[in-house]
Amino acid sequence: MTDVITIPVIVEYLEEDEVYCVSTPLLPGCRAWGETLDEAMRAMPGNIRAMIAAWKEKGIPLPPALQRPEPAVPVALLLRGAPL
Repeated sequence: MTDVITIPVIVEYLEEDEVYCVSTPLLPGCRAWGETLDEAMRAMPGNIRAMIAAWKEKGIPLPPALQRPEPAVPVALLLRGAPL
């Protein structure tokens, strides 16, 4: 069975640019944009894998929640609505 990591994400709608921006507090600077929320969410796992690989290559320590998986591990994004 393949391990899956769950990563919390923050979703913002940027009215000025009319795009959705998805980011994760676990990897500062890791973001994905899309004209639709679906487009931005679909791009995020690849961006997360790329950032993990880049940090490992540069010797930057990963947050504890991300130290175990390799870049090829599937990523599940956790999206929870914020209370109004």
